Amino acid sequence: MAETITTAAAAAHFFSSLDAEEARDQHPEVDRFTEWFGMDRNLGELTGADVSTYLAEERRRLGNENDLAHLEPVRSFLSYAARLSFVDDDLVPYTRTAGAPQRHNDAPEAGSAYYVTIEGLAGLEKEVEELKAERPVIAELLRTAMADKDFRENAPLDAARDAQAHLEARIRQIEDQLRHAVIIDADQKAGRANVGSTVRVLNLKSDREQVYHLVSPNEVNPAEGKISIESPLGMAVMNHSAGDEVQVHAPAGELTMRLVEVIG
Repeated sequence: MAETITTAAAAAHFFSSLDAEEARDQHPEVDRFTEWFGMDRNLGELTGADVSTYLAEERRRLGNENDLAHLEPVRSFLSYAARLSFVDDDLVPYTRTAGAPQRHNDAPEAGSAYYVTIEGLAGLEKEVEELKAERPVIAELLRTAMADKDFRENAPLDAARDAQAHLEARIRQIEDQLRHAVIIDADQKAGRANVGSTVRVLNLKSDREQVYHLVSPNEVNPAEGKISIESPLGMAVMNHSAGDEVQVHAPAGELTMRLVEVIG
């Protein structure tokens, strides 16, 4: 059940999660969308049909049937709203083609929802905070290295710059995943395998059963039976129910698996 929150309050919550420059860039399109829906309305009333109507109006306004790249901030806002349960459903797919949600096992697109377990979400939030805490350390390394005026053969300076580049790239990646993060609950899955599900599968050739827990790519841990939803088996079983037979395109060849049980 979605939390009761006005559109204006939800938008303010979203902007507060961004850094100042990013919030400034995203304000215009998010403001246009939220003002269109109604700033004083309960955001939980927003539906896929509303989003589709907005897309249609944007196409008419711009006179462009295809290019809606400017709606990326709106996608980020809707994904954030779903993650925090400001809305009941993931409405991001409705920002692609009017009324036609993307299936969860379709190839991901830029700006698409990032499906993750609640544990994985907490892990990402912890990691990005730890990485940001490293910024002063890297900055001090840069200052120390730059004190050596001979930049031509300054290995410490090169190393510090590389470390800074890798650090900032990872921070940007995680922040993008957090903006698009969506946790799917058991009711939404309706018995179908998705991120967070535990699946018991039977290899019909070897007659061997195995149990896996489907997680986001960042949460993979083979020792604990956690496999990515983007792995060959993960992609094969996505959105399938117990009793379904699926083809797994594995590196060793194609395998036929039967889902014996789907939990969660």
